[in-house]
Amino acid sequence: MVRDTGHAWFSGTDVYSQAVRDECTDLVKRADNVETAQVALPRLKYLLSRFPGELDVNLSHALVAEMTRVREGMLELWTEVHEKFPDNYRALQYRLRWLSRHQRVAEGREILERHYPDLPCEEDRRLSKAELFVELREIDSAKALFVSALADFPASRNAPLLYARRLREWGELTEALAVLDRLLASGQAPRNALAMAQELRKGMEVLDRHAPDWRTCGMPARIVVLKAAIDLFRDRSVRPMAPGQLGSISLITGSLGTGGAERQLARTAARLERTRRESGSIAGRPIRGPVQVVVKSLSRRNNHDFFLPMIACEQVEAYQIDNMTPARPAELAAEDSDLRHLLPLVPAHATFGTQRLVEHFRRHGTDIAYIWQDGAVLFAALAALVAGVPRIVLNVRGLPPVLRPHLFRGEYEPMYRALAQIPGVEFMSNSHAAAKAYCDWLGLSPERFTIVHNGVEHLPPEPNETDEERWQKFDRRTAGATETIGGVFRIDVDKRPELWIDFVRAYHEARPNARFVLVGSGPLLPRVRQRAAELGIADRILFVGRSASVGYWLAKMDAFVLLSRFEGLPNVLIEAQLAGIPVVSTPAGGACETFSPGVTGLATDTVEAVDLEALCAKVGHVVDWRRSDPDLADRIRQIASERFSTTRMVKQTVKILAGSQPSASSKNMKKHRNVRIKSSIVKQ
Repeated sequence: MVRDTGHAWFSGTDVYSQAVRDECTDLVKRADNVETAQVALPRLKYLLSRFPGELDVNLSHALVAEMTRVREGMLELWTEVHEKFPDNYRALQYRLRWLSRHQRVAEGREILERHYPDLPCEEDRRLSKAELFVELREIDSAKALFVSALADFPASRNAPLLYARRLREWGELTEALAVLDRLLASGQAPRNALAMAQELRKGMEVLDRHAPDWRTCGMPARIVVLKAAIDLFRDRSVRPMAPGQLGSISLITGSLGTGGAERQLARTAARLERTRRESGSIAGRPIRGPVQVVVKSLSRRNNHDFFLPMIACEQVEAYQIDNMTPARPAELAAEDSDLRHLLPLVPAHATFGTQRLVEHFRRHGTDIAYIWQDGAVLFAALAALVAGVPRIVLNVRGLPPVLRPHLFRGEYEPMYRALAQIPGVEFMSNSHAAAKAYCDWLGLSPERFTIVHNGVEHLPPEPNETDEERWQKFDRRTAGATETIGGVFRIDVDKRPELWIDFVRAYHEARPNARFVLVGSGPLLPRVRQRAAELGIADRILFVGRSASVGYWLAKMDAFVLLSRFEGLPNVLIEAQLAGIPVVSTPAGGACETFSPGVTGLATDTVEAVDLEALCAKVGHVVDWRRSDPDLADRIRQIASERFSTTRMVKQTVKILAGSQPSASSKNMKKHRNVRIKSSIVKQ
């Protein structure tokens, strides 16, 4: 237990003492996961209020705040600590790390050069500067400093060890081993240098056997390692499951935040668990369960628990990977197996998941790992293989990351291609458009994917305690308006909110009696508000922000507009139609699969280069539809209800998870297998 946060320790004339230092150290030590950090943080905030000028208190408070995994405000916090204590290396290190995360690298570099000008003459300062460049992800600059340190301080034991660790982290295995071998040849190497060299040598020997061209293939070694580790399971013996029924199911993703995929996962888990308890089967297929949700983060301050109540009310257990104790590779695979030698070298995201999830899957006897979205596949798929999970379903929700550069990682393509060859691995998507895009990218047959459209429920139209007041105020401000155009989406780059504001201006010029309601929050909201003000249309827009009563706002709309660049199968277009509202959308991803063109909605001609004049005409057209046809809203509701019912979605999902609707992933696998492993590789 973390020490009680009561304030009885100190009086109004507090004196900073060794006892306070010891308590800070103790609190940091105990805050080894999100939950314990959240418990410790209030006490450290109190200590900071009592001793705002003490370095130990400031650092301890900021370090424990880091452990809560809350992103908001961390750059400002570390900036404050560093400006208080400008000579403290750790404060500078974290400040630069957060500047890099905010894409403010140039600013970070300027700060770094101010504190470490030119080429430091002392070894420690030069290595420190190299490590700070690593924080900024300025790898070439870091390498140059490490290399100069090796040249200028040839007797150093620390410089080659630090450099080798970084080279291994970057996947430059040959270079890392060469640095370590030179250190070992000097006779002055510390013991951990020998252990690292042996680990690298054994891993590289495995790569030489399973990927002989890994040094010349042009692919970073860390990615080759991930592919090779997955390839080891091409001939795996899949643990048999009872045919036609569901055993223990883990639904896995990054968080339960405010996204469409997160909502669908929560809805699926809740319905599966409710059905398991009430009737024990769906579509004649028994559900033995249990059903659990496994996410990287449920941080409340990051809003990662937004849909947690949806599963909690159905008694679905949720597990947070951030709170799991990591295992060592030696605990996960048989000693001296190929897998054992590759696991320490896989990319960081895969390492994170494997070290935490393998034991979780084994302990819970997981039969089905149902993994949602690319990032979760990266941290969970290898873990499921290592744990011996017999059925792994990869559920991709939008266009592939190769079409979304801001989400792309070099690991994705080799990872997916390797997983496609593994027995027991299936692919699923919520739209034909997304499945086709993945197949085109990965060179897979369309038969590899099973399509399960989202299950969407009618959103209740009841307001919360402030909605009515906000609407009435807006209604008075826009008195005389005859039509309300709306949108509900996260205010981020994928949804193109600034284009939406440009549409508002154009539409209002064409139809001056229109007003607009925008529901949602996100990183671009301040910029969007500013743009609306600059265009002189801010008074015609109600910026609702994040809302739990979306149904209330949908009921105020005459038409719904979504202008995304990237989409999967957007729930919000379906929810709008369930509210009886016609929609207009770009043809991004599977958006056009959500409505009947010319009946329940219209699409723009293209995703890029949207013609605002044509868009305004289409929105005006659907508004006029609704006005001229009193039965249109009911028809829209009926069509959407039939196509996107949750019951239908869950039945289809159960068929796939139970293995009674196999895709082509289990067919003709033998002809692709050229790597064999013994069953003893994986320790069950």
